[in-house]
Amino acid sequence: MYSSRLTRQVVHSLALAAVITLAAPGARANLIDDIPAGTGYAALEICTRTMQSQDHYWRVRELYAAPKVLPLPAIWMVDYLPGIKVNVRTWVPLLSNQRTAIFRKGLGCTVTPPGTREADVRAQPFRAVMPPPVSMRPWPLGEGPVDSSGLSTSQQALLKSHGDQIFSESTAQLNKKKNTIAFLVAHQGRLIHERYAKDYQRDQPQLGWSMTKSLTAMVAGAMVTDGLLSIDAPVGLPQWTGSPKAAITWRQLLTMSPGLAWKEDYTGSNDTTEMLFSQADEGSWAADRPLTSPPGTVFNYSTGSPTIAMLRMKQLLGGSHQALYDYYQRRLLTPLGIRHGVIEPDATGTPIGGARGVLRPVDWLRLGQLIAQGGQWQGQTLINEEAMKFLVGPSSANAGYGGYIWRQASDEVPSDLAARLPTDTVFFLGHMGQLTVIVPSKQLVVVRMGASFDKETVKRDVMGTVADLVEQL
Repeated sequence: MYSSRLTRQVVHSLALAAVITLAAPGARANLIDDIPAGTGYAALEICTRTMQSQDHYWRVRELYAAPKVLPLPAIWMVDYLPGIKVNVRTWVPLLSNQRTAIFRKGLGCTVTPPGTREADVRAQPFRAVMPPPVSMRPWPLGEGPVDSSGLSTSQQALLKSHGDQIFSESTAQLNKKKNTIAFLVAHQGRLIHERYAKDYQRDQPQLGWSMTKSLTAMVAGAMVTDGLLSIDAPVGLPQWTGSPKAAITWRQLLTMSPGLAWKEDYTGSNDTTEMLFSQADEGSWAADRPLTSPPGTVFNYSTGSPTIAMLRMKQLLGGSHQALYDYYQRRLLTPLGIRHGVIEPDATGTPIGGARGVLRPVDWLRLGQLIAQGGQWQGQTLINEEAMKFLVGPSSANAGYGGYIWRQASDEVPSDLAARLPTDTVFFLGHMGQLTVIVPSKQLVVVRMGASFDKETVKRDVMGTVADLVEQL
């Protein structure tokens, strides 16, 4: 065993030496700077997908995490404690940059960055809600199976053909695969198609990444409905008091136009990776970014903005994570029949509203169905008309974006496919190919989830599917 370990270390050393030697001086410095982003990403990815989503450790580590953080796997060490935590570090002296993601039942995974004690995070009080009783009523009211009885033979063939395309792979290269996990379609309030990759089941929640932004907007919409915040009122974050940031409104924050500096990316060292993997109080850190443009004038996509929104919503509800957790469960998830859904929190307990929603694909479909129904659910107004119009309508800074929800006019939709989509088409879009596409005029909702390294092909696959379904259903 010792000999085998020594051999691996020698191989890793040679690999690292090759990487550093072949890199230009600037690239070498970037490689070193990028290590905390890589170790943090890998720790959180492995933790969430295995402990919250109940995926297989080696599949997640080797197929989903490792290709994303190259060349880190040449020098990483992963300590995996099932149901407890994941540590990822390098064995290189002075360059360890360890990041730890801890698991807490009911809350999912949380990074404990440098300076944060794991024991302190675990000591935060928390009580998980009881999931709604299981009902076998037809979806979306219950857990009933697919009902495709109303589809013609040609419509069923169309769904199968598009599903085959969405699940297909054109390469064996791990860092170029689509890795589709789930593909679901609802039409006229019925679940008409549901398919999962091999070894995956309905009850496994999946990470929505930036689809979480749209969920955060829906929580804000519920608070507007309840009179707890006003779209055109200042956000009111205490740390902005007395500064020009105090004028930032909810409308500006929720449309990615608060004027705050932000560099958005999931590769290397930037604002997104710094916030997610190296900061304990992520919302406050994002709120401290400098003001670089007048609020409401410049669209700047940011995972920080919805995390700021979550921080302020937590404050408005009394300041505890429990209060905000209880609120989004009671006002949105439970009425929709969503089971075991969660927005993973940072080390201070604030849900990471820009990236860490973990829900079953069939439940992301329910969120899309709520949008398709204009905020109405079984005779109950979950999100009122004022808030819904704001969420799906164009913002002054970007006609292709509403309140954390993308629109048909967005550049994210290939132009040839946009021409075939109704103008009321909106969608949630997340890192690594997460998509929930909603066409209210057709009462059509499509969900695709996975761990894709080819997001452009995924978008074309899904948007092409929606375009064909609009024309043929």
